[in-house]
Amino acid sequence: GVAVDRPSGYPRALAWLAAERSALLAAVEVAVAARFDTHAWQLAWTLYSFFDWQGRWHDQTVTQPTALEATSRLGDRAAKARIQVNLAQVSMRLRRYDEAHRHLSKALDLYTQLGDKTGQARTHLNLGQLFSRQDDHRSALEHSLLALDLHRATDHRAGQADALNEVGWCYAMLGEYRRTVEFCEQALAVHRTLDHPHGQATTWDSLAYAHHHLGALQHAINCYDQAVRLYRDLGDRYREAETLDRLG
Repeated sequence: GVAVDRPSGYPRALAWLAAERSALLAAVEVAVAARFDTHAWQLAWTLYSFFDWQGRWHDQTVTQPTALEATSRLGDRAAKARIQVNLAQVSMRLRRYDEAHRHLSKALDLYTQLGDKTGQARTHLNLGQLFSRQDDHRSALEHSLLALDLHRATDHRAGQADALNEVGWCYAMLGEYRRTVEFCEQALAVHRTLDHPHGQATTWDSLAYAHHHLGALQHAINCYDQAVRLYRDLGDRYREAETLDRLG
C-alpha cells in the first residue's frame, strides 16, 4: 500500500537521498536482520556512489560489511565480488591499504572463478588506483594497462574509457605528461560519446594536471573548470574539493 514518488530530476533525487540518509542506513540493517539478503546487498550497493561522493565513508563501513554478510549467506559470488571491490574503495579512502589489498585479492579470485573479464578489469583498475595511492606508479600502470586490455577484449566501452584515463594518470605520476594527454583525450572522446559526465569530469581533471605540468596554464585552468562544473552538478563533493585544491 505504499506509493513512492519518483524524484523529478537529478537534483531532487540527490536531495531525497540526503534527507532520507538515516532511514536508508537503517533499512539496510533491518533488511539483513530479517534475512532479506538480496534487498540488503542491493540497497547498500545502490547507495555506494552517493555516500562516496558525499565523503560519507564511515557510513560505508556500516553498509558494505552488512552487504558482504548478505551476499555470503546467499552464496552469490558475483554480488560478493562487487561488494569486495566497494569495501576496497572504502579502505582506500580511509588509507587502510592492507585491507584494500585483501578485499581486491578476494574480488579478483571470485571474478576469475566466474570467468568475468569485466569484473577482473574493474578489479585491476582498482588495484592500479591503490598502488598509485601508495606511490608505486609502475605497478599502478601495469594494472591499469591490464584493465584496458580486458575491457577491450569484452568491448566494454565505458570500462575502456575509465582505463584510458587511469593509464593517462599513471603516466602523469611518472612525469610523462604528453602520454597523459594522448590517453586522456581518447578517454574523454569515449565518455562524451557515452554521455558519461562523471567519467568526463575525472578525465578533465587528469588533462588539467598534465597541461599544468606542461606549462599550458590557461589550458589547465579551463580543464579544471570543466571538471569542477561537472562534479558540482553531479553532487560529487569529495572530488570537487580535490579538483578545486589542484586548481588553486
